This record gives sequence, structure tokens and C-alpha cells, in this order.
Amino acid sequence: MAEEVKAPVSEAERAEIPWVVAYLREDIQDLRNEVREVRRSVQRLDEKIDARSDGLDVKIEGLRQEMDAKIEGLRQEMGVQFRWMMATTVAVGGLIVAALKLLR
Repeated sequence: MAEEVKAPVSEAERAEIPWVVAYLREDIQDLRNEVREVRRSVQRLDEKIDARSDGLDVKIEGLRQEMDAKIEGLRQEMGVQFRWMMATTVAVGGLIVAALKLLR
């Protein structure tokens, strides 16, 4: 196999290398800082979402309790109305039976 021949590095190129490395280091540091800022922003958004979600959970629980109370009230009211309807039906039935016996 043929060996690769490396071109010798000139003095000008050697002088540029630290400058390029420094420039790349700055860019990498800038990127790291931006990533940190994005992470902080995401964390703040998560905290806001959690806080709002907790508030919504409390509101939902309150609404559930209200609905349960209203449903229970309606059940009781319907029970009372059903009893009155049954009593009225029995009374009317009794009156009809009594009227039929009187007419005979």
C-alpha cells in the first residue's frame, strides 16, 4: 500500500492554529451557554405548567364535589316525587275501587 505523504505545516499555518482553536473554544462556550439558557427556559415553563395544573386540579375537584352534591339533591327530590306519585296512584285506584263498589 502506498503511504500517505503529509505536507509539512508551514510557520504561518502553525501561527493560525491557536487562533482557530481559541475561536472554536469561544463558539463551543457560546453554544453551551445557549443550551443552558434553553434548559432554564424549559424548566421555568415546566414549573409554570405544574403550577397551573395544580390550580386546575383544585378547580376540577371543587366542580366534582358540586356536581356530586347536586346529583344527590336531585336523587332525593326524585325519590320524594316518586313517592308522591305512587301515593296518588294508590289513592286514585282506591277511589275508583270504592266508586265501583258503591255503584253496584
